[in-house]
Amino acid sequence: MEKTWFELYDKGVPHSILYPPLALKDLFSHHVKTNPEREYLILNDITITYRECNEKACRLANGLMEMGVKKGDRVAFMIPNVPQYVIALQACFKIGAIVVPVNPLAPAPEVAHYLEDSGAEIMIVMALLANSAIAVLKEGKTPMKQLITFQVKAMAAEIEKHNDIYDFDEIIASGNSAEPDIKVYTDDIAMLQYTGGTTGVSKACVLHNRNILALAYQENYWLATVMDKKEIFRSLAAIPLYHIYGFNTNVNINLVAGGSIVLVPQPTTDNILAAVNMHEPNFFAAVPTMIIGLNQHPDISKSKIRSIKGMISGSAPLALEALKTFEELSGAIITEGYGMSESSNVLTVNPLKTLRKPGGVGLPMPDNDLKIVDIDTGTKEMPTGEPGEIIARGPSIMSEYWNKPEETAQAIRDGWFYTGDIGYIDSDGHVFIVDRKKDMVISSGFNVYPRDIDELMYTHPKVLRACAFGVPDEKRGEAVKLTLVLKPGETMTVEEVLSFCRENLTAYKVPREVEFLEDLPLTPVGKADRKELRRRELEK
Repeated sequence: MEKTWFELYDKGVPHSILYPPLALKDLFSHHVKTNPEREYLILNDITITYRECNEKACRLANGLMEMGVKKGDRVAFMIPNVPQYVIALQACFKIGAIVVPVNPLAPAPEVAHYLEDSGAEIMIVMALLANSAIAVLKEGKTPMKQLITFQVKAMAAEIEKHNDIYDFDEIIASGNSAEPDIKVYTDDIAMLQYTGGTTGVSKACVLHNRNILALAYQENYWLATVMDKKEIFRSLAAIPLYHIYGFNTNVNINLVAGGSIVLVPQPTTDNILAAVNMHEPNFFAAVPTMIIGLNQHPDISKSKIRSIKGMISGSAPLALEALKTFEELSGAIITEGYGMSESSNVLTVNPLKTLRKPGGVGLPMPDNDLKIVDIDTGTKEMPTGEPGEIIARGPSIMSEYWNKPEETAQAIRDGWFYTGDIGYIDSDGHVFIVDRKKDMVISSGFNVYPRDIDELMYTHPKVLRACAFGVPDEKRGEAVKLTLVLKPGETMTVEEVLSFCRENLTAYKVPREVEFLEDLPLTPVGKADRKELRRRELEK
C-alpha cells in the first residue's frame, strides 16, 4: 500500500535516515571521548561514568581474550539489571564477541538449551543466581567450559570452588586497560537474541551491529520531539536488559543519545518509584503491569514522576483508562509500539504529537515497510483495513535464525519477514494488532482472536488482568476459555462476565468457560503467558 503514514510523522522525524557504517563499540567510544565524566550507569547510590565503564570494559575484554575468547565466539550472560551487565556487554562489543542474553532465573535445562544451540563456551553470571549455570557446567554436556561469576554487595552469595569458575572483579583488576586492537565492522554479528519461545522452542535471532545501530537512530529521531534538547537523556531501566525490549530502550538508545541509565534490578512498583524519586529519569520504557502498579501506588501523587517526559509502553496492550491516568499523573506522553526480537525490537510506534489512535501500535518507523497479506498463502496483499499476517522489511530486521535454515526460509521470503502476527493497517497508515497467528482459535470454523476478548475485558471496571486462549472442544474443535484477575475488593460472577461478552461480541467469540485467578502467569516482561495457561489447562 501507499506509505500514507509519512503524513502523520511528528515534525522533525525523517522519512529515511543515513546510518553511519559503524560498529556499536564506535558509538560508545565516541561518548567516552566527548563526555568521559558523564554519569553512565546508576544503581541506587552507585554511579559509574563513561570513562570508568570504558576502563572496566577494556580490562574485561582483554581478560576474556586471555581466556581464549576470539572475535565471533559466543559469550552467554545470566545477569539482572546491574552495572556488570553493561560493562560485560561493552567488553564483548569491543572484541567482536557475540552476546547471548539468558534469563538469569532460567532453570538448568533451559540454560543448557541456550548453550548447546549458541555454542557459547563461556558464561558470565551473578553469583546469587549461578546455581543452574554451575549445575550445567559440572554436568559437562554443553559447550560451556568456563564460568565467570560476580558478587553484588546487597545480594552476595557463596560460590563453590571449581577450577573453571573465575571471578569477574579479579579479571578486571588484573586486566590490561588498553583498548583492544580488534577490528569490528557494522556487518559483524553483535548478538544472538533468543525469542520468547511462546510458540515453541526458543530460536536465536541473528542481530548484526548494523541492525541494532539502525534502531538506535530510529528511536532517537522519534523521541526527539518530546525530549528537552538541553537535558541529558536519562532512561529508567526496569525492563530486564536480557530482553530485547529492555536492552533496546536503555543500552541501545543511549549508544546514540549518550545519556545515563538508571538500573532497577528488581522492578517492583516500590523500587521503580524509589528510583524515580532518587534519580529523576526523563525517559521510561515500561510494560502495562508497571504502569498500572504505579497508577495505584499510594505515594504516586507526591513522587517525582513528572520528571518523565518520554515514555514507551510495550509487550501487551495498555488499557486506555490506565494510559490516561498515568499521563495525568506524570504529564508524560505514552507512546505504544510493536516489535519483536527478530526486528531488534520496535517496528512501529505511535507518534507523540500528531494522531495517536486508541488500541493501535502506531506507524512504521523511518525506513520500515509493512504489508498485510492473506493468512493462508502469504502472497495476496489485503485491502486497507482488512486483517491478515503482518510482513515487514527494514534495516533493523535480523538476517536469519542461528543455525536454522529451514525456519529462516519460512520466516524470510523475498526480502520480507513474516511476523506471525495478525493485524491491519488503516487508511492513515496506523497499525492495529489483532492477535498472534498461532494464538488464533478456530471454533466451529470461525477464526476467534483471543486478544479481542482480552481487550474487551480490560474495559470492564472490575477487571485487572485478562487472558483468553483456546482449549480442545469435541463439538467445536476448539473453544475459548477466559481467565480473569479482578481488581482488589471487586467480585464478579461467571454469568456477569458472559453477559458482558454477549453484549459486546458476536456469538462465536463468547468464551465457553470462565475462571477467576489470584494472578496470571506472566512472561519476563509482564505479558500474560497464554502458552503457560494452555499447558496448565491441558494437564488438568
